[in-house]
Amino acid sequence: MTPYVVFIAMFLSIAVIQRRGIEAAFLWVWIPFFLALPFSFWVNIPGLPDPNFMQAAILPLLFALVRDRIHLIRIGPMEALMFLYIAIRLVADFLSRGYSDAQNYGFYLLTCVVGPYLLGRHLITDRRMDIATAKAFVAMFLIFFPMFLFEAKFWVSPVFKLLSPLFPDAGSGLSLRWGIARTAGTFEHPILACIMVIVVYRLHRWLCWSGEWKQHQAGLLGRFQRWTARAPLSFESQISLVLILMALMTISRGPWIGGLAAALLVAVGNARNRKRALGLMIVALVGGAIVGKLALDAYITPEQGAVLSGEAETMLYRKVMIERYQAFLMERMWSGWGLTGVPKIPGMESVDNAFFLMALQHGVLAPAVFVLMFVFAIVSQLKFGLQAPAGQAPIGFTFSGIYLMCFVAFATVYMGAQTEPMLFLLLGWGESVKHRSAVSGTQENDASPPARSPAFRRVLR
Repeated sequence: MTPYVVFIAMFLSIAVIQRRGIEAAFLWVWIPFFLALPFSFWVNIPGLPDPNFMQAAILPLLFALVRDRIHLIRIGPMEALMFLYIAIRLVADFLSRGYSDAQNYGFYLLTCVVGPYLLGRHLITDRRMDIATAKAFVAMFLIFFPMFLFEAKFWVSPVFKLLSPLFPDAGSGLSLRWGIARTAGTFEHPILACIMVIVVYRLHRWLCWSGEWKQHQAGLLGRFQRWTARAPLSFESQISLVLILMALMTISRGPWIGGLAAALLVAVGNARNRKRALGLMIVALVGGAIVGKLALDAYITPEQGAVLSGEAETMLYRKVMIERYQAFLMERMWSGWGLTGVPKIPGMESVDNAFFLMALQHGVLAPAVFVLMFVFAIVSQLKFGLQAPAGQAPIGFTFSGIYLMCFVAFATVYMGAQTEPMLFLLLGWGESVKHRSAVSGTQENDASPPARSPAFRRVLR
């Protein structure tokens, strides 16, 4: 019976919605449960889907959101692509695994894809919520920093150490590199943890450029600010240092490379001549990709009698893995094998490429639409960012940088745990920012902080 504690998240979400409103429930309940509790902590309910903490917390939010704002929901290009993506994966899963398993997967898509997208699209609807959401993510990762240090020393996350007795089937796993534990936190895998850290780092940098960290902070961030007031570094520099250290502690090369590409792309938004800088950046990325591919091939191809290093063997594994699994892909190119039905090659059980794994599971159309969503999101955010007045750091470049980093990182790892909901939350959030600009006819001022809005009001029912 202990796994039923996941419904604490649902009851808290309902209580906060009734007392403070849906925005407060999103910031104070959903984000903490989403980030702090592993997705492997879930409850098995016979005959019904098996929710985790995040899924339990999001259901009341979705009910209230649809009830109050269904008249605002519109179908645009991103929504059409997302629903096409969901339909392809759900139908393919039904054909491969049957109704019962497809029903559970449909619940996952509702709560981890559609739900986060709707929260980003129709809940983060003004600059006040942009700032509050970004700060909520930063605050959570400041809390996670000592947990990362604990995990690096004792090889287990304190969250798993404390709560795993309630979920005996959940495992935290352990990954070592160079004899050092790679921190994964509550995100199942070090690469997934690094993706999440870099996403939050990019949101933090946008807050820096917006001037938000130069003000006195409220709540938990205000306490952090007061505790570190005597440090030689500024508050924003301290946050940058913490997040960079957290990313390094995961020892994950794929997200690091994606993070560098994202930094180059985001830097275009701060350039005087953005269009020229964008052109130079594209040439640099394409040239870097070609040189990197040639260097990688040379690195993982040993000379006669030579022995590959551990890092080279890891990279070679991904290349050989794709070659070996291609036979399974060709056998069911259009329908796939189902979410859990992909055959396993002994010694190569891990398919470390989200796009290739998606094709194996649900056919080649699923990753094709997924990539199209990435391309549309990046291009539209760049177009949006280029329209901002000179001297500003438009948030559109931050979103496009995050999408690019995820695209690179997912070529080296599966898309699991919190990364998929986070990505779709950001896709919805990006669409919300563009929609606001289109409705108002002007770009929101990203350079100067807005006037303070009143605190959340009590909602009477």
